[in-house]
Amino acid sequence: MEKGVNGSEPAEIEFRPVEESDFPTLTAWLAEPHVRRFYQKTPVTLEQVALEYGPFVRGEEPTICHLAISGDAPFAYLQCYRNVDYPEWVDIIVVNDGISVDLFVGEPAYLHRGFGRAALCGYLLEVAFPYYASETRAYIAHEPLNTAALRCSQAVGFRPLRKFLEGGVEMVLLGSNRLSIEGSRTTGRCVR
Repeated sequence: MEKGVNGSEPAEIEFRPVEESDFPTLTAWLAEPHVRRFYQKTPVTLEQVALEYGPFVRGEEPTICHLAISGDAPFAYLQCYRNVDYPEWVDIIVVNDGISVDLFVGEPAYLHRGFGRAALCGYLLEVAFPYYASETRAYIAHEPLNTAALRCSQAVGFRPLRKFLEGGVEMVLLGSNRLSIEGSRTTGRCVR
């Protein structure tokens, strides 16, 4: 059996909805240099995190958000939403179907060890697609310089579609479908 990050825990990944009590953890993760480089470029306070993520947690926005957990330890943040629920996003990415997913691995000890790939695949198959059962396509976007994230997403079955600008930053839009991601799990590409 595969082991978790410390070598003693099973490597199974579970997901649970983010709660307001998780905001200090999110604030700490968003301050990590590897997260600041591509996901949260400016420092944020606990109050700002509560303002940004609170509406998701309370169900006031159509985005759902979760923590990925291995061996009882949260290590990553993931969120997803139907693209049509955010018309301004649809205009930016020029896609009007499917869901979009965002994630970051917050705990540095979980980087470059397959946890991101396993979390992304598991999240799509166990949370995102079941929640948005009528959707069959998924999209994710990364900066071109974020090669680790691009490799992670491609290992799960995403393929580059085009470049676009988000807030003046060049991004690569990748797309996939439920069958391709299920195939990634079947062939073992989603396993740590």
